[in-house]
Amino acid sequence: MESKLACMSCGTTACEYTEREEPSFCSQAAVSSELHDEAHRLYALPENHAIMEAAAKVSEDTANTTRVQDTIKFANLIGAQHIGIASCTIMLRETRTLAKLLEQAGFRVETVGCKLESNRRADLNLEPPAKGGEGGVVCNPIMQALLLNEAKTDLNILMGICVGHDALFCKYSDAPVTTLVAKDFLAGNNPCAVLYTAQSCYRKKLQKTVEEWRIDNPATS
Repeated sequence: MESKLACMSCGTTACEYTEREEPSFCSQAAVSSELHDEAHRLYALPENHAIMEAAAKVSEDTANTTRVQDTIKFANLIGAQHIGIASCTIMLRETRTLAKLLEQAGFRVETVGCKLESNRRADLNLEPPAKGGEGGVVCNPIMQALLLNEAKTDLNILMGICVGHDALFCKYSDAPVTTLVAKDFLAGNNPCAVLYTAQSCYRKKLQKTVEEWRIDNPATS
């Protein structure tokens, strides 16, 4: 069964260059009038409108600025004064640098590391490691979010939070969340490096993972 939303196959990006013709499979065909109206209703909500307004202004010059600069500008434009940083403990050095820059820009900053409470897997009723033992201390993204909620931050920044843990943090964060760093130890915290070399140096690693974790999905057969 073919996917209804297949922007990955597009070679024209007619949505960006409106003078171009849409491909026959264009995902825009899936936008019903009801969905259009609902999206615009949500964009009109004051908290969402402020974020979109700020993001639009930041993106005007994003080709000439770094993501750190963009984050500082975005925080200012949405009127944030109190910023939380949820950090991987391995990235606390980078977090200190970021916090100092934010403080220099006038923001009040809270930082919370991922290993709060020093939980082991058994403490959260998780399966033990495949190699045995109790495993190391596990991350605590929900507690990171709850602490920043109590601190009443206006904006939270993710610094290298693990895949999956970031999903839980975003789920329970009261404040809007933006990602500054996506952790990827093997690729120097640059996940796109793996995609750029998916047919060369990372090919075998990726194929092994695809085969090992392939799901039985009738929709794709």
